[in-house]
Amino acid sequence: MTAAEMTYAEALAFVEAVARAYGRGVKDDPESPSSVGAVSPGGKGGKVLICAAHPDDEGLTGALPLRLARESGCEVVVVAVTLGSDPARKEARLAELADATALLGWEWLLAEEPLALDDVTIAARDRDKERWQRQVEGLASLFDGRRPDLVLLPHGQDGHPTHVGVHHLAAAALCRHTAQSAREVLVAETEYWRQLPDPNLLVGVGSEDVARLVAAVSRHRGEVSRHPYHARLPFRMVDTVRRGSELLAGFGAAAAPPFCFGELYRLSTVARGQWHRAAAGTSLVCPPLQSLSLAALQLSAVS
Repeated sequence: MTAAEMTYAEALAFVEAVARAYGRGVKDDPESPSSVGAVSPGGKGGKVLICAAHPDDEGLTGALPLRLARESGCEVVVVAVTLGSDPARKEARLAELADATALLGWEWLLAEEPLALDDVTIAARDRDKERWQRQVEGLASLFDGRRPDLVLLPHGQDGHPTHVGVHHLAAAALCRHTAQSAREVLVAETEYWRQLPDPNLLVGVGSEDVARLVAAVSRHRGEVSRHPYHARLPFRMVDTVRRGSELLAGFGAAAAPPFCFGELYRLSTVARGQWHRAAAGTSLVCPPLQSLSLAALQLSAVS
């Protein structure tokens, strides 16, 4: 084990210490009301695909699929769109992804064999539109084969050129997939390098789930050895609850949610080749001890 890597037990002790430092116990109060509409239990199962711009994004933004897998039995697959920009690190990053997803209990696959895609950016799209179209078609074919119910992808202003590029690539592939299959797919846009301007879902995360995400991100050894993304994840999730509760309920409108850690998303649907944003003012909070399902999220996205 490297100095940066954490076992699950080490990660849990760390996360619980963070929760105590913020004045929260390690168990969240299920009786406390959320500040906006809450998710109700829905159907079981379903397929979730995470379009990861880089290996480690699946853990850094993966609270929603982790809860859906645990609470509703969803199948989660990480699609590694790229393996980073350093050719010398690609095989190592693939091995790290395999370790991280094994800890989370998820499957992984590559957007393209043998080592995923390169240079997935808006600049690359504009330089070579034919290459970009081939990449869109390849990802759409992957969606055709997997038939996901929910796709996670970075939002379109996420601050990193590859995150922005993967947003546009995956969005185009989803439109192509749903136009050809007449399917409707739920989409959750994620944030990391730049905050979502208009999130509509705050997912509360308990200490055990945060610890599993921290431990999984620590398996990306090359990345966390140069920058401790895993160790900073709980603190980002604390601040996300502060920001998200005010953004979703309205500034000064309600008390803070009764949980310490959370992740923000923007829910939409893509149907028959068209992107449909949720209605303005449609926001929801799902506390850690309140059941979460794809069916409930689908109802929220179209209401």
